Amino acid sequence: MATRRNRGTSSPGSGSAEGEERDYVAIAVDYARRAVADKKGREFGKLLRLGAKRFLDDLKRAKKRGAPFHFDEWHAADPCRFLERLPHVEGKWEKPDIVLHPSHVFFVVQLFGFRKSTGATTLADGSKFYPRRFSSALFAVARKNAKSTLSAGILLYCECCEPEEGAQVISAATTFPQASIIFNVAKRMVEKTADLREAFGLETFAKSIARFETGASFKPIHAKASTQDGLNPSHVGLDEIHAHKTPDLLNVLTSAAGARSNPLFLYTTTEGYTNAGPWGEMRQFAKQLLQGVFGDTADHFLAVFFAVDEEDGDFAESAWRKANPLADCNPHLIAAIRKEAVEAKAMPSKLAEFQIKRLNRPAAVAGGWILLPKWKACDGAVDLEELLDVPCWGGLDLASTRDLTAFRLIWKLDDRILTWGRRWVPAAAVAQRTERGTVPYAGWVAAGHIEQTEGEVTDYAVIEAAVLEARERFNIQAIGYDSWNASDLVNRLVAEDVPMIEFVQGPKSFHPAMQDLERAYIGGQLTHGGDPVLTWCAANLVARRDQNLNMAPDKKRSPEKIDDIVALLMAIGVSGGEAEPESIQQGFVAL
Repeated sequence: MATRRNRGTSSPGSGSAEGEERDYVAIAVDYARRAVADKKGREFGKLLRLGAKRFLDDLKRAKKRGAPFHFDEWHAADPCRFLERLPHVEGKWEKPDIVLHPSHVFFVVQLFGFRKSTGATTLADGSKFYPRRFSSALFAVARKNAKSTLSAGILLYCECCEPEEGAQVISAATTFPQASIIFNVAKRMVEKTADLREAFGLETFAKSIARFETGASFKPIHAKASTQDGLNPSHVGLDEIHAHKTPDLLNVLTSAAGARSNPLFLYTTTEGYTNAGPWGEMRQFAKQLLQGVFGDTADHFLAVFFAVDEEDGDFAESAWRKANPLADCNPHLIAAIRKEAVEAKAMPSKLAEFQIKRLNRPAAVAGGWILLPKWKACDGAVDLEELLDVPCWGGLDLASTRDLTAFRLIWKLDDRILTWGRRWVPAAAVAQRTERGTVPYAGWVAAGHIEQTEGEVTDYAVIEAAVLEARERFNIQAIGYDSWNASDLVNRLVAEDVPMIEFVQGPKSFHPAMQDLERAYIGGQLTHGGDPVLTWCAANLVARRDQNLNMAPDKKRSPEKIDDIVALLMAIGVSGGEAEPESIQQGFVAL
């Protein structure tokens, strides 16, 4: 092993097995450019192409003055050098040491190369160490594409080379055997590499890899979340996050990591069946992140997602490589997929497993209703001062008291629909979402896109004041509302002469509004000001249809919150007179 270096990290060696160092940054950039150039998706899936574009755009962004992060080529290359000095511990290979595939280099270079521009700590040798930009990273890929090996190597690098005193590196999964998969790979790597043990003073035990010099440890834990209190994790690898049936373990670990200045949550997974665990939310977040829904508010999260595209057939062999990047160097992988494809065609009971494990495609996918590129093109500015006297209509969605609540107005000018709104979230939900890191509520609060109310539930008095303020400011004709959980607030608003209309939550009411919205945004006749919260809710919307094919929002199948887009639809609905005239409130709502 080579002499340690003083850059905050300490790679145990450099160069390939032949002694010549590869240009890892160039490999990552070339891989990204190839993906972006594959516009017809012959080799790379849509999500990977979006991730590649994000990487190339972020390299340009990192060079700008005042950017929140920069790119450090040494930090990008050092973990790649480290991983390529580790040995294979499973199977037979031409070379004893790992040679990273370009898809792995692409991931590792991003994860460690981008560093925050602030928050540096001074090390013992006087050098500055800037924390990683990414505190969360997802590597989603079909099975047998070396994700466990990659995760084990990254976590070992973090234990050995990141300056974290008393680091607690954890491999976590639903069961102890599953959590032990990554840990055991890392343990065997250490046991087979005497130079690694000597360079960093590592010692292996049955359930721990210890580094006594810094008090660091690497251990596996399982999903008995109630037994994990007292942890202070610095780096966590959550294997097969799709299999977690509840978010309990993830919540405990994210809460426990709050004291760490440079934490890492590394998620490696293949797709899975639908369950109530955190994977559905994380998958949706990752896809929306790559589609640009969150803008710059999710700079902490890296997502690299290999999967066949929705339009690809299950048995189109040319598309399999999109989910299996190692297929170009492992002929046994394609042979195994071909064999399983034959069985999946003949036995429907095996089709779902084939889709999940080999195509990285969920067994059941709820399709989004909004076409995001068309929606995002409607981001023109909304000048409220010019709209003060123009008639407008509103929608008030109070369905959730523990998360997002939305109030939205629309104006119709000539053939255009303009919209503006306000959203509220209780402080408890902001804290929980911030800990889980999959929806940037805290960033949206800081930017003024949502308003935080105190406590566990939304304070309706705040919403009442906001509606009354809007009534005084704008020329409101009517406000549609969902009667669920709204009687007290609506009664108070009616008493103040606010024109409230009950909007029945079904296809009869929603279908005309959804048709109007669809025509408006696809035709470029909607202006929403680039509102990130509305865009997020729009991207989450899944439509249900009745026997006559009339549409309505499907809150059960929508993977995340849709309150703001529902408020917009109600506003459009009441502007077109879809609500029954007798439902206009002239007095108090019966309790």
